[in-house]
Amino acid sequence: MRELPEIAAEFSFEKEKAIAKSFSQRFQWEMMLIGLGQAAIWLSLWPLVLNGFLDLWAGFLIASLCACFAYLPSHEAQHGNYSRGNPKLRWLDDLVGHITLVTLKFPYHILRITHMKHHAYTNDKEKDPDYLNAHNTSVPKVIKNVLDGSTLQFDKYLDVFANDKAFLNSFHQAIPIALFYKLAPLVLVIILPFETLLLWWLPAKIGSVYTTVFFSYYPHIGTSTGRYMNTRFWSHWMPRYLNHSMQLHFIHHLHPNIGHFDEPKAIEALKPFLIARNVPGADQIPEKVSYNPLIKF
Repeated sequence: MRELPEIAAEFSFEKEKAIAKSFSQRFQWEMMLIGLGQAAIWLSLWPLVLNGFLDLWAGFLIASLCACFAYLPSHEAQHGNYSRGNPKLRWLDDLVGHITLVTLKFPYHILRITHMKHHAYTNDKEKDPDYLNAHNTSVPKVIKNVLDGSTLQFDKYLDVFANDKAFLNSFHQAIPIALFYKLAPLVLVIILPFETLLLWWLPAKIGSVYTTVFFSYYPHIGTSTGRYMNTRFWSHWMPRYLNHSMQLHFIHHLHPNIGHFDEPKAIEALKPFLIARNVPGADQIPEKVSYNPLIKF
């Protein structure tokens, strides 16, 4: 990578990368536990509710919580952070990636390939599949767009990346799964109307809204293009444990191989590099992040 003349040698990209690599080795067992665990809990709600061991309203609350925890484990899989480049472990990425998304009713293949394009073209109005969500004008508008599906625009990106065989192949692989997620609720709603509504359809909507607001919208407000400019550090009234620490999401854009639970320590170590590179909000990063809720009053 070409160094900018104003960056001191002590903050070179090579040194930054070496530090980041030291936080990119650990097996991400927490994410596997959350991903497979929330899916198992969600599946268990059906017999518990149908057999009267759990009230439907309680099942709805638990299912909604599961849906809010469903995307992040798949996100780690999308970057290969379970297999860590080992072909013999790649099945772990696929296993967690697919199973955790059942709660959200979304195909893993589509999320993976569009997310890779988001990283490659972050904040590019024409090529970033996340652009409309990330650059909306308010949280209510983000919620509206998620609920009406107006920001998905799959047809547009199939045209934009029409010459990208990997992109097209992923979409084709996702078709049977997408059809299943369309048809299964339609069948279930005839047999179990209220259970289908409150254990799957509505929680999936809530989880999708939660994911889009905290993964797409907040991390990119007011940012531009460029490696160090396209994501920001931010504070929020909500403790970071309740929004998946997305205040720290910018470090993921810089070094996607750093596992989610290793990001706080990595940011502490890399803070001087981030300030030197003028990462938006970097000067507001606390010296100790691990147990800091990053609350903005």
